[in-house]
Amino acid sequence: AGCASLGLAPASTFEEKLAYAASQNASVRTATANALDAGDIALADAQSVLKLTDESRALLDAARVAAGAGDLSTAEARLGLATTILVKLQAYLRERNKA
Repeated sequence: AGCASLGLAPASTFEEKLAYAASQNASVRTATANALDAGDIALADAQSVLKLTDESRALLDAARVAAGAGDLSTAEARLGLATTILVKLQAYLRERNKA
């Protein structure tokens, strides 16, 4: 959905989805720093968000390892979990930006 809104083809392969999720992770980290600088979130909240992005990155790395080992089912599950976390974090940051 995000890609399409920018006029880009949506990610379809596992590798494309993994790359997109890694980009989302970096984006959330940047948005968190910006929200903290703007006073939209407290330091403790920013630290919590960054910890979750660290965990999401670990899931993405584990997904890459699982895919490399040929275990696509585990890889897709880890990618899906990381993506869900990142989408929720993006929604949280957008909501805090409006407050």
